[in-house]
Amino acid sequence: MSVYGYIRINNRRPRPKKLLLLRQSRMIRSFAESKGWPFKQTLRDIVISDRSDRWPRLNHLKKLIVSGNVSVLIVPRLDRLGRDIRKVAGLLDLLAEHKVRLVALADNLDSNTKSGRAVLQALGHVGRWENHRIPDRTREFIEHKRDQGERVGHAPFGFHYVRGILVAHEREQRLAHIIREQRGEGLSYHRIAKFLNTKRYPSKRGGKWYAETVKSVCTGPTSKPAPSVKPV
Repeated sequence: MSVYGYIRINNRRPRPKKLLLLRQSRMIRSFAESKGWPFKQTLRDIVISDRSDRWPRLNHLKKLIVSGNVSVLIVPRLDRLGRDIRKVAGLLDLLAEHKVRLVALADNLDSNTKSGRAVLQALGHVGRWENHRIPDRTREFIEHKRDQGERVGHAPFGFHYVRGILVAHEREQRLAHIIREQRGEGLSYHRIAKFLNTKRYPSKRGGKWYAETVKSVCTGPTSKPAPSVKPV
């Protein structure tokens, strides 16, 4: 059996007295000794960011877990593993995959107990749900910004931004009309791209045309050339 502890403090956040570094270390060692477990060491991160990818000792711990060198992991509180539920859920999955027992002292959680497993599984479900929701939330945010007429990313072909507002670009609108006409006549995206390159029509960024860029014009927003249009 190999028992490890992990503790973390953030230098940019106020430190509760119960979570001082030395106190966390003593809590972990005392618990391991009370169980008669062979204690290896406590890995410590002193950080200035809440991003767990910048916590070197946690990353080292993950490598130890993957290599099969950790049997039990003890933490003072579950939130010492991260403040992002998605990343904590990913770490919980890693622990479960490699059959590592997790004990969170202040939370009274132990993955070897029925209640502890139920709580950790619920946290894992929430984290995975959050991961699935990210694309939806991003899409909703972009659509909202566009509905407000605000700038979001690069303007699609046929449009450009003027003071943050999407407006029609007359020259590109005329070329987009030609492209859609050719597509309507049954020409493939590759054939249209070859035609545009032969005629030396510039793409949005001045480079060559490809099948995918032609497709984006055919499936993108449309508008007659006008001084201003509402974003689609």
